Amino acid sequence: MISALLAALLSAAPVLSLTEAELDAKISEARRLPFSGRIDALSRLFLGVPYTDLPLGDGDSGPEPGPLFRTDGVDCQTYVETVLAMANARNLDQAKAILDDIRYADGKPSFQSRNHFTEAQWLPSNVRKGYLKDEVPALDRRAPSETLTLVKSEWTQVPALKRLTAANIPDGTYQVRFLPLEDVRKRSKDIRPGTVLMVVREHDPNRVVRISHMGFVISSDGGLVVRHASTGKDRAVLDEPFDAFVQRQTEYKKWKVIGVALARPLEARARVSRIKTAAR
Repeated sequence: MISALLAALLSAAPVLSLTEAELDAKISEARRLPFSGRIDALSRLFLGVPYTDLPLGDGDSGPEPGPLFRTDGVDCQTYVETVLAMANARNLDQAKAILDDIRYADGKPSFQSRNHFTEAQWLPSNVRKGYLKDEVPALDRRAPSETLTLVKSEWTQVPALKRLTAANIPDGTYQVRFLPLEDVRKRSKDIRPGTVLMVVREHDPNRVVRISHMGFVISSDGGLVVRHASTGKDRAVLDEPFDAFVQRQTEYKKWKVIGVALARPLEARARVSRIKTAAR
């Protein structure tokens, strides 16, 4: 029964052609799948959705006003966030409320409380809330860590980060475990389908961040793929063969990729049960 349901979901129209009522039905239908199957089915609905710079805002006010939920444009992180929210939800309204909880430290939309830095805010916040679990130690207990040190007086001088000056981002040191790039292929058979893969780069004071991109590892008929919102020539959500994705990471010269962090999505039932679905 599950295989038939999954086949039906995977043959569905992409999310761009779905009404809110139809998307609500897809989320409800996906509840009958195992959690990793929900990630696969719901993320597949976004294949072909355009990559959009800063697709989500913080509502009607603040430095970056904009929609709190949308399916017609994503960047790499909002794509992952939206799918995680939908996979944890029973319906579309609940998915919207869960998305707020994933994107904001306290679940209340504001520019100040948004999880801006992946390494320092987004990842530890969502591990703590129960949406994600660090998967790297299970693959390699000796895997190294990369350290991000945030000093506001320093990172706010980086042009690309000045927009975050008004956000509540604490100074501190944050670590991310990762698989070195040369080990990723040989460990690929042990990566669970649905895992969130994050690209980790070497320290560069002109960029500050360590994690520059993310997507899902998905098992397809042709083997593993990375399903992600690509900034390449297609600028859309697409499936890229896993080996090709890893090979491409070795080719960056100006800002070297040193490995990938991996986080397993979890069904955060306890957390979700406390989230109230707000009227929008």
